[in-house]
Amino acid sequence: MEPLAWDERGALYSLWTNLKGVWLARSVDQGTTWTTWQLAESPEVAYYPYLVARGKGELAATWFSGWTKTWKAHVARIDVSEGGAPPRMVESQTFKPDSWRQNRAWPKDPPTPDTAGEYLAASFLRKGGLVVVSPIQNKRENRFGFSLWKVEERRGESQRAK
Repeated sequence: MEPLAWDERGALYSLWTNLKGVWLARSVDQGTTWTTWQLAESPEVAYYPYLVARGKGELAATWFSGWTKTWKAHVARIDVSEGGAPPRMVESQTFKPDSWRQNRAWPKDPPTPDTAGEYLAASFLRKGGLVVVSPIQNKRENRFGFSLWKVEERRGESQRAK
């Protein structure tokens, strides 16, 4: 499932992942034509993209990458100008949700990191800032529910899309 989001100007955005990274497309004519950018390259598989928009071209995106030992969650703010310039993306520090899968065939094996079948929902806060919700599924410690992560933006690490 590739997420869609509309900004207040009526621009339609689509976010997706593949073996080469994370991609964003924008249509300003109700989906007739699209402009596409690669936002990030990923040396490992990226999956479960999520996208929200507010204002004029202000977006937030989340996705997962990697497996087992390299598994992590990503959050990024994306600013898309009205002109022809590529979007500016600032990715926050990656994190690992408290979500694990137990191998039923080998129950003595340690659990492995897991998305719990969930996307990482993101929401803009009224006074600025961004939060992300992630599932908690930790049977070993009897912890279940959701975590709310306040996103801190890394300074000086913005990048322009290709």
